[in-house]
Formats: sequence, structure tokens, C-alpha cells
Amino acid sequence: MKRNAIVLDKNLSAGEVGNASAILMGQVSKIDPQIFSDASITDLDNVQHAGIKYSTVILKGGSGQITNLSKQLANNDDINSFVFTALGQSLNNKFEKYADSISKSSLADTRPVGVIISGDDEEIRQLTKKFSLLK
Repeated sequence: MKRNAIVLDKNLSAGEVGNASAILMGQVSKIDPQIFSDASITDLDNVQHAGIKYSTVILKGGSGQITNLSKQLANNDDINSFVFTALGQSLNNKFEKYADSISKSSLADTRPVGVIISGDDEEIRQLTKKFSLLK
């Protein structure tokens, strides 16, 4: 069984939380398309419902914790992980500039605001036990 955990900076606004969560979930689902069902799930009113197969939690932590977790997972082949940064937030619709800036910066310089990790349920729980549920 798999699990997804999104850890966000505890100081983000509600809008930033939604934005960062959507971007991170989209990125991990691109790498692991089995997170979502290929089949449509439709109710009796013909309304389509989300087909996510695995639990996803949104947690909060400090920026240093997010940076440390991201670095810890950088070379872990068993866990998919992606970071989103304040640099990324500041470059709205400027992908080329974003990609160029990231390639020339250290992780700390990009100011991480969130990380998503996806993998084995127990391993994800172990890695995220120090973080609190985002409320």
C-alpha cells in the first residue's frame, strides 16, 4: 500500500497552501500515474468523482525541516519526492527562468516551502512522524 504526504511551511497562507499542494501532487502523479484510477468514478447523478487510490495527508513544518527532509530523500530510489520553493512561487508563468534559476541555485537559496513524498505507507509514516497535521 502506498501513501503520499505533503509537508508545507507552517507560515503559508491558505491560498499558498492550495497552490503548493496542487503543484506537488501534480508532479508526483506524473511520475507515478497509478496514484489515480484510469477508470471514471461516476455517481447516480452522473457527476464524476476523484479517483485517488492512496491516502494523501497534508502536514506542516518549519522551512528548515522541509529542507532537511528534501535533502535526506534526494538519493532515495524507494521514495518519490519533489520540492516546491518560494523561488517557484515568485516566477509565475516563467518556466524557463524558473528552470534556469533552480539549476544555478542550492536548495537553501531557493527557499523550500513544501515537499511531497510518496512511497510505501509505513516508510512515509516513519519519515513524517515529526510533522503535525495541517489544520
